[in-house]
Amino acid sequence: MSENRRKTVALGAAALMTLSGLTTGVATASAQPTDTSACKTSQTAERSWAGSFGSKYYLNKEVVGDGTAAPGGQVTFRTTISGSGALVSRLDDFHPAGFELVRARESVWKLLGGQSWTTVTDDVQRNAANNSVSRTGAGWTTAGGAHATLETTYRVPKDATPGDVLNTGAGVTITLADGRWVENPINTCVTIREPNAVEAATGSLDGLGLGSVTSGSTAAGGISSDPATFSSDIINGIDIGQLIGLS
Repeated sequence: MSENRRKTVALGAAALMTLSGLTTGVATASAQPTDTSACKTSQTAERSWAGSFGSKYYLNKEVVGDGTAAPGGQVTFRTTISGSGALVSRLDDFHPAGFELVRARESVWKLLGGQSWTTVTDDVQRNAANNSVSRTGAGWTTAGGAHATLETTYRVPKDATPGDVLNTGAGVTITLADGRWVENPINTCVTIREPNAVEAATGSLDGLGLGSVTSGSTAAGGISSDPATFSSDIINGIDIGQLIGLS
């Protein structure tokens, strides 16, 4: 076969392979199952490094409740750092793709009031590129048993598949040399379940315009799809001390 004819045949074969979706030397990709064997509803990672001078720190991520959530429902995570007394300047929560932030709180030690919770929904940073919500501060202490916690509550996508086990991650920045620490994934997982009777009945409230959700790692607001949850949110949001003149 002449050289020109070989080139013609080769070019023709390449064109046919391109049209048929085939390529030379490239294996066809296939979805691989995610390993969830290490999943728990709470995990703690321990670390010390040269910059911490041998002191140990503990990064914990937990799912509040039984570790399950229904499509369109809500789930809450807590990311906590504790340790030997350094200052913490940032906490990161890495959430499953498609989860939308509803509210955020922090529990940090304060000179006045000690360890206490504060709502910080409007003060967190949302990053849709890596599915994270983070909170930064001037420096929260972990001395004397104090800790810094970021609590995040998300709306689960309505098209989430019951039976799926979804991993999460956590991160922290400590004001020490090499103090940036990320565990993503950390193997704290939430399991998607079928909606219960109440959730199935009240899920239609969103269709009546009583709730609003924005896409990505942004804010979700309005009335919850679960009236009981909405009522408790109102009650929990009231500062009883202010009502009775104690604060």
